[in-house]
Amino acid sequence: MQHFIWRGVSTTILAAWLVFGGLASSAMAASVSFEALHYSADRFVPQFHFEGPVTEGDATALAALIDEFVECTPDLLDITGSNCAVVTLNSPGGDYIEGLRLAALMRERAIATVVEANAECYSACAFAFLGGTGYARQEGIGAYIDRMIEPGGILGFHAPYFASEALDGLVAQFGMDDVLGASRDDVALMIQQLVDWNVNANALSYIASMGPTETYDIVEGEDYAMLWAQLPPAPLYYWNSNTADALRNACINLLAYHLESWPSEVAAQVALDPETALANNEQGQPLSGFRLTADNPLAASYCALPNEQFDLNGDVDLALYTAPGVSGGARPLVSLFSRSEGWSTMGTGGDPTRRHMQKGSLSQLFVPIRGVVESDFVKFMDYLPLRKFARFNAISMIDDTVEFAVSELPMSLLGENTKVQVMHYGQQQVIAEAGSELLYATARQAHANRNDVDITLNVDYENGFAVGGYYFSGRPYLWVGLKGENGAAAVLRIETLKMPQDMNAALIEQEDIACSFTLQGHGLDCS
Repeated sequence: MQHFIWRGVSTTILAAWLVFGGLASSAMAASVSFEALHYSADRFVPQFHFEGPVTEGDATALAALIDEFVECTPDLLDITGSNCAVVTLNSPGGDYIEGLRLAALMRERAIATVVEANAECYSACAFAFLGGTGYARQEGIGAYIDRMIEPGGILGFHAPYFASEALDGLVAQFGMDDVLGASRDDVALMIQQLVDWNVNANALSYIASMGPTETYDIVEGEDYAMLWAQLPPAPLYYWNSNTADALRNACINLLAYHLESWPSEVAAQVALDPETALANNEQGQPLSGFRLTADNPLAASYCALPNEQFDLNGDVDLALYTAPGVSGGARPLVSLFSRSEGWSTMGTGGDPTRRHMQKGSLSQLFVPIRGVVESDFVKFMDYLPLRKFARFNAISMIDDTVEFAVSELPMSLLGENTKVQVMHYGQQQVIAEAGSELLYATARQAHANRNDVDITLNVDYENGFAVGGYYFSGRPYLWVGLKGENGAAAVLRIETLKMPQDMNAALIEQEDIACSFTLQGHGLDCS
């Protein structure tokens, strides 16, 4: 057997690990589960799912499950920004304080949150959603918002309240003043958290006004903008193929941000038809866009961008401009920079702390202000299966099965779904994921360029690859990719669940496991 080449062992223990059996752990009425080794090509991290009412202890249960499957330190993540995991949510709500604990967990661990199509996330779940976070080591960025709602998913808010059946008993036990005081404290805490999570002040007051039978549902374009919630990553034309209309929508959102208002309340201030050659900016570039008012060198007169960007096929540098003054150029007041790759921002000036930051395009600002957010369904479904691995598996199943890589060793199967199998062999946990060529290609690049591990092995084979090394806790791991037929692929993660007493024996065992797997007859050339 040709042995893998390993070098160096880091033995610093940075985290304690819990060992669990199976795929899921439940906490009272809610359940949390490990769903996939990688969520999508854009968020190439493990996926967990939260299902059911939010109850006390859910944050602890979710943290424990994440600890079982993820070793990740946010401030060691890539400089371009990433996550430690994704949590998808489907819950009617419940314990408000526990929802805030869940949100704090997401922020602390750099975990993105997603409400998928056909899922609903209300009340306490909606507050948990707001904690969705990524982290970038780039100076001036650090933690950034990463929370996404797919079209067809619903996020709903209302203010915290006491259930009617409990109110009489609480008043009898504690008195009306104490009960009302507790309710006021809860609302105050909610408002503080919403401010911290970059929810627009107008939306904040609207949420606080909701009664127990009312909800503020995030389904329209202006709701996405007010909540700073993202759409799934796709080119702008997937969300709005009418360029002028898309640009006007972004202008309405930018003006609403500037005026601290709802977009629908300022829409009439943006001209219906675009104009070319409105003015030149201070760099001498001709600007196209929409007129806001009569020319005024002291106030926002245009919402515009350089002429060559008007087709929205590349970078978007949109701003509210004053009319030209003595300098001869239109001056930007508030700007919006949208990038399909890299950082998009909206705000005033160049100080990152005064700007909204988002990784990827600000698509949510270009969709219609009113009406349920939709995409061109045919284009959307043709695009996302290539990016989101679960959808690839769902549409590629033959005879209701997904073909996984198989091992000649006697693995103990702990759990499985249509995306992953979790197995145990010796002192190793083995997670096998089924997917597409994109899964393989993304894994090959992503795992060979991680910054939060010590990579000591990086080998390509005819039908696969192996990337291995050590977490900063000192535990060894090995990633394996396998190519099958007709675009099928598999990615495996092999790792010890705790520091091995005999490191050399653990490495040999990982190698034996890697060499034992094949996908449709194809494996690593370990002979």
